[in-house]
Amino acid sequence: MNTDAHIALRLQVAIEAAKQAARYVLDAGQAKQIHYESKQVNDFVTEADKRSEAIIIEHIKLHCPDDAIFGEESGRADPTETGRWIIDPIDGTTNFFRSIPNYTISIAWERESFHPLLGVVYNPRQDELFWASEGNGAFLNGRQIRVSNVDTISQALFVCVPPHRRHALCDEYFEKAKRIFLSTSDFRSFGSCALELSYIAAGRLDGYYELCLGYYDLAAGMIIVQEAGGKVQAADAKIPFSDERCDLVASNGLIQDWILHMVQS
Repeated sequence: MNTDAHIALRLQVAIEAAKQAARYVLDAGQAKQIHYESKQVNDFVTEADKRSEAIIIEHIKLHCPDDAIFGEESGRADPTETGRWIIDPIDGTTNFFRSIPNYTISIAWERESFHPLLGVVYNPRQDELFWASEGNGAFLNGRQIRVSNVDTISQALFVCVPPHRRHALCDEYFEKAKRIFLSTSDFRSFGSCALELSYIAAGRLDGYYELCLGYYDLAAGMIIVQEAGGKVQAADAKIPFSDERCDLVASNGLIQDWILHMVQS
C-alpha cells in the first residue's frame, strides 16, 4: 500500500473520530456534577473518558480493523504490521470535570514505537483542531502553523508542570524549574500536555518541561510540534520514552539545547 495514502486515510479517520468523541464530551460536560474516580494519586477518570475512548475505537475499527490500539483507559498494545493508534480520550480530565475549558481529545498513529506519523488534538470547548502528518506540516483549523522564533531566553514563555502524580520527585524538579523560571519571561500550565504541545506548535509558547507523562499524553502533540518546526525529546537520554513514562522537553527548537542543559545539569 502507498505510504502517503496509508497516512492520509488514517489522518482523516483520526479527525472524524476526534469530532465524534468531542460531540459526546461536550454534551457530557453540561452535567451539573460529573462523577469521577481515582485511578492513582491525582489521576482521575470519568464515564466520559471511557465513552469517548469507545467512540474513537469504534470509528477506527470500522476503517482500520487490523491496526493495534493503545488507549489510556482500554490499555496498552504493541504495534502490528499495519501500525498502532495511541488515544487519550480526554487529556485534562480534571479540567473537564471542573469545567475548565483546557481539555483535549488526542489521537496519534504510528508504525514504529515513539515515532508518530500523524496526530490530531482537538480542544472542543474552544473549537480548535490541531493536526499534522509527517512531511506535510502542522495545521490549526485548516491554517498552517509554525513555532515561534523566540531565541532569547529572557523572552521565552514556558510550560513547567510539577510531577503531581510522583511527589517524591518534587525536590529535584523544583530546583530545575527554579533555574528555568529565573531565566525566562514567565510560566504557564494548562493541564493538558497535548494542548500545551499544540500551543508550542502554534507559536503561543516557546518551551516545555514535564516529568512522568504517559505516552498517550504526548504522542499526537509530538508530531504536531515536529511538523511545525519544533523539537520534542526525552529530558534525559538515559530514560528514553516508554508507554508508561515520558520525561519531556519540547520547544520551538531554538531553545531546546538550553532547556536540556538546564534540566540535565
